[in-house]
Amino acid sequence: MLQEFRVDNFKSLVNVVFKPQETNLLIGRNNSGKTNLCQALKFISYSSSNTLDECADAVARGRFRMTNSALEKSTVDFHVRALFPYQEKNLTFEYDLIISPPRNSVTETSVRLDREVLSVAGAGFDKVVLMENIAGRVRLLNEKKFMCGKPSYLKTTAPVNATMLHRVFDSEANPRASLFKQNLGAFFYYDDLSPAAMRDSSRKPREEFMAPNGRNLASVLYWLKTGNERKYRDLLTAVRKIEPELDLINFYPASEENVFMYFEDRDGHSLSAANASNGTLRFLALSYVLLIQPEVLQPVAKLSPLCIIEEPENGVYVGFLKTLFEMRGELSGGHQLIFTSHSPYFIDLFDDHLDGVFVVDRRNGQTSITQPDAARVKERLERFPLGEQHFREMLG
Repeated sequence: MLQEFRVDNFKSLVNVVFKPQETNLLIGRNNSGKTNLCQALKFISYSSSNTLDECADAVARGRFRMTNSALEKSTVDFHVRALFPYQEKNLTFEYDLIISPPRNSVTETSVRLDREVLSVAGAGFDKVVLMENIAGRVRLLNEKKFMCGKPSYLKTTAPVNATMLHRVFDSEANPRASLFKQNLGAFFYYDDLSPAAMRDSSRKPREEFMAPNGRNLASVLYWLKTGNERKYRDLLTAVRKIEPELDLINFYPASEENVFMYFEDRDGHSLSAANASNGTLRFLALSYVLLIQPEVLQPVAKLSPLCIIEEPENGVYVGFLKTLFEMRGELSGGHQLIFTSHSPYFIDLFDDHLDGVFVVDRRNGQTSITQPDAARVKERLERFPLGEQHFREMLG
C-alpha cells in the first residue's frame, strides 16, 4: 500500500506531499493540479517498465513539459514510501528517483536519470539499500547472499535513459526489489474512457487489464467469460443493477484478432455493443476495473494495486454513482483507490471517508494539497452535505 508520495517540480507540483488512505478523493477547481498529481503517480509507476522518454511522452504528454515553468530547478524529484507484504510479513520500501528532463530542444532531447535509490526495512532488513544508481553507476544488492550474512553488491553501469528498477528481473537474487517493482507497476490510471474506444473489436490473447481509454473492453470481457466463469457472473450481477433486463453478455470471435460483444435479454433479444449507450459501456468498464481487475492481480501475483479513476461521474447516470462506489467495499485488503470528481453527488459518498478527502488548490502556478478538518466538516454535515460544502468552498 502506498503510504506517502512526494513530488517536486512536476508541472504545478512543487514540493507536494500526498499521504493516501485506502479510498481517496481529490477535489478542487479546474486546473488546480488534480490531474498533475495523478500523472505524477502514473509516471513513477510507468518508469518501472519503460524508458524515461516513453514515460514522459505517454504520461506527462511531452518530455519538454514536465517541469514547473516558474522554477529555475532543472530536476524532477519523486519519493515513494510503501508497505507491501512479503512472505507473510510487511516490508517498508522507500524509493527516490531524480530525473532531468530536457530543457532546450536544440541541444537536449532525452530525459536523463540523475539518482535512484531503493531501500527496505523489516524482516531482517534495517533500511538496507537494495539498489543505488547515480547517473548510471549502479550497485545492486544480492539479497540471497545478504540473508546468509554475506553482504554482496553487484557493481555495474547502466544507460541513463531508464531506471535500474526497470532492469531488475532476477527474482531469486533480488526478490524484494522485484516485489517493489511489480507493485509499483500495478498503478492503473483511467482518465478517458472513450465511447468510440470501448466499441473497438480488437482482440489479444489473455487480456486481463483494462486499457486507460477502454479500447480493449470486448477483449478483456471475452477473456473473463472464457477463463473465469465465476467472476464473469459477478460482473453480470453488478451490471444488472443498472440494466435489470440484461441476461447475458456474449461474444462472436470473428478471428484471432477480433471479437464482437453483444448483450442479450431474457427473451433472447440481442443488442450489439456498437449500439449500446455510452453510459452502459462506461459503467461496464468501471465495474470491471473496480470489481474484477484487483482480484485478477491479487491471488496470482500477490500484488497491492492502486487504481486512479478521474471523474467517474462522466457519462454515468447520477443514480448509479453510489452503485459504483459501493463496489470498492468488496475489495480485499491492500488495494487502494484514488478518485477525482466535480460531482456533488459523488463527493457526498465520502461522508464516512473524510480521512481520504484531499482538497487540491493552485496559487501562483503551484499546487497545494490539504485535508479538511474532519471534526468541523462533520459538524456542518447536518446543514450542508459534503458536496455542498465543497461548492461553497468550506473545505479548503
